[in-house]
Amino acid sequence: MLALAHIKEDKPHIQITKYLKVSRTSVNKWVSVFLEEGLAGLQEKPRSGRPAFLTPKQREQLY
Repeated sequence: MLALAHIKEDKPHIQITKYLKVSRTSVNKWVSVFLEEGLAGLQEKPRSGRPAFLTPKQREQLY
């Protein structure tokens, strides 16, 4: 959302990438997703892959 705020202020993508320390591809992707799906599209989505090794309770104990 911070990248979108900078875009709204007409800052160049290259400046945004340096400020946020992300690739230009990421900024472009976020903008595209926002234009297609709105803010809901920027929410964290479930990821595929190996299930977590620790249980939620064990994770809490680490933090």
